[in-house]
Parts: sequence; C-alpha cells; structure tokens
Amino acid sequence: MTDNALIINLAYVLATTLFIVGLKLLSHPSSAKKGNLVSAVGMFIAVVVTLIDQQIISYHWILLGFVIGGAYGAWKAKTVEMTQMPEMVSLFNGFGGAASLLLGWATVSGMGPIALATTDSLIFLTVFLTILIGGITFSGSVIAWGKLSGKMSSKAFIFTGLRELSILHLLAFFVVGYLFATDPGNPLWLYVSIALALSFGIWATISIGGADMPV
Repeated sequence: MTDNALIINLAYVLATTLFIVGLKLLSHPSSAKKGNLVSAVGMFIAVVVTLIDQQIISYHWILLGFVIGGAYGAWKAKTVEMTQMPEMVSLFNGFGGAASLLLGWATVSGMGPIALATTDSLIFLTVFLTILIGGITFSGSVIAWGKLSGKMSSKAFIFTGLRELSILHLLAFFVVGYLFATDPGNPLWLYVSIALALSFGIWATISIGGADMPV
C-alpha cells in the first residue's frame, strides 16, 4: 500500500469514527450541539477525501463550495428564530435530497455509450436508489417547509384514490428500477425515475397536517 493510499484509508477511518461519536453525542440534549459539529467535521473529511482520491474535482472548487455552503448555513442558523427552526431544518434536508438526485442524474448523463453498455446493472440500481431517495426527500421536504412556514395551507390534503395512487407509485418503482438498471442507455427511464421520485414525495407529505409534520 502506498503512502497516499494509507492516508486516504486513515482519513476514511477517522470520518467513520467521527460519525459514530457524533451520533452518540446526539442522543442527549446537552451534547447534541457538539454531536452536530463532530458529525459535520466527519462528513467534511469524507467528502473532501473522496473527491480528491477519485480526482473528481480540484481542491479549489471544494474550498469554494465549503465557504459558500458554510457561510450560508451559519448565516441562516444565526438569524432564524427558534420557532422557525423546524422549517429551516426541513429546507436544509431538502437541499441534501436535491444533491442526491442531481448526483445520480449527473452520473448517468456523464457516461458514454460504452460505459452504459458495459457497467454492471447493480451500479445502475444503486444510482436509481440514489435518485429515488433524493427526489422523495427533496419534494417531501419542500412540502414540509411550505406547511411549517405558512407558505401553503397546513391542513392535511386527502383525496379519494390517494392510497391507490401511492400503491401504484410503489409498483412503478420496481418496474422502472428494473428497466433503469437493465436498459440504462434509454434516457426515458432516467426521467421517469426522477418524475416518480418527486411526485411520490409530494403525495407522501401533503396528506400530513402541519402540526403533525415530522421534521
């Protein structure tokens, strides 16, 4: 093992350790603030090491993203009222979902015909799940933010056929997921996957009242 590989592996171990410690600290109100900080440091290390190790992006862009994201997050955390904290958390959660969706989208869109034809189907299944979870999280979090912030009615929106629509979505996930993994060269399955994920996130949250909205 080369020195660089050793450093990379040690960094991953450190990031994992910080995640575990952070989760432990989050279990108690008195240490939750420190747990957030420890987990954030672990995530920062994991992301930076992965990007550099895989040569995905230069450190200049990493630093720029860190500065912009960190500054915006710090500003929002300092200026938001405590009564508005749930809606801010839901919005930030939506940002994470959007990042996951865009990552999956970019992964497939950036692959050439040869890579699409030769890459293992399991990889594309993983990408599909990335898009699915990210899309549901994003649209669901936006609805939650709207209800909690008063931008939309906080009443539960329930209509006839909502349960059946949700069941059809779940069945479609299996069908489209299979087609996405076995025929990744067809862009139709990518866009259908995104549409299904976003729409399911909406149906899953509009039926929940603002007072019962789990952040």
